[in-house]
Amino acid sequence: MIEENVIIKNINIMEPKIHSITNTITINDCANILLAAGGHATMAADPAEAAEMTSHCDGLVLNLGAVSSLEAMLAAGREANRLGHPVVLDPVAAGATSLRKNACQRLLSELRFSAIRGNASEISTLSHLLTNSGDTAESFVDAPESEIMQEKNLETCLENARSLSRHTEALIVVSGKEDLVVHQDQYEMIRGGSALSARITGSGCMLTELICLCMAANPKDHWSAVCTAVRQMNLAAEKAARKIQAADGGTMSFRMYLIDEISRQFTGGVPGL
Repeated sequence: MIEENVIIKNINIMEPKIHSITNTITINDCANILLAAGGHATMAADPAEAAEMTSHCDGLVLNLGAVSSLEAMLAAGREANRLGHPVVLDPVAAGATSLRKNACQRLLSELRFSAIRGNASEISTLSHLLTNSGDTAESFVDAPESEIMQEKNLETCLENARSLSRHTEALIVVSGKEDLVVHQDQYEMIRGGSALSARITGSGCMLTELICLCMAANPKDHWSAVCTAVRQMNLAAEKAARKIQAADGGTMSFRMYLIDEISRQFTGGVPGL
C-alpha cells in the first residue's frame, strides 16, 4: 500500500496527461480538476483523432454523458488498452435509455477497464447487464434514497460492485452518502464529503477524472490510488462546505472552493501566492 502523500507526490513528478471523452455539461470542470491536481487535460471526441490523441496521453476517461461519441470512445479505449494505460468508465445514467444500455454493453464487451465509478443505480445496471439477470432498473444521475450508496444499503451495493468487479476485473467505486471502493473480494467504505456535492453538476465527473489521474501516476498500486482520490475529494468537499458557511455563500461558491481545495491538497495552491 502506497501512502497518500506518495500518491500525490507521484502526480507532481509525472504530471500525467488525461484524455477525457466526457460529459458536455461538465467538461470544463473535468479539465479544471485535472489542472488543479497537477495533471494535464485534453478532450478530443472526434473518432478520426481519438486514438491518436490517446497515444499522447497517460490515462483515459470515458464518460457516458458523451454517449453520442461512442465510436470515439471505442477507438480511444482500444488504443489505451494496447498501451496498457488506465481506462476509467463513468456510466452516467446507464439505465435511463436503450441507447445508453446498448452503449454500455459495447464498451464493456470491447474494452478492458481499470476502474468504473458511478452511483449505486448505475453500478447495479452494469452488473445486471453483464450477468443477464433480468431487466435492468432505470438509473439516473439523481438516484432515489433506496438506491443511494450509504451504510444501510451497503450489502446490496457491495454485491453489485463485487459482481461487476469480478466480470470486468476493474476497481469499482460506488459514490453516495458514503463511498465504496471494491476490487474482487476486497472493499473499503470511505466516509466524509458534503451533501452539497449533490447540489452541483459535475462532482461525480470530477471524481472520475481524479481517479484516473491518481491511477496514471501510480501504476503499481491502483487500489491505493483510487482510495486516495476518493478521500481527497471528500476532504476537499468538507473544506469547501466550511468555507461557504463562513462566507455566507451558496452552491456556485461551493463548486469554486471545491476545485480550490483540490489544488491546495495536491499542489499546495497557486505558486507565488
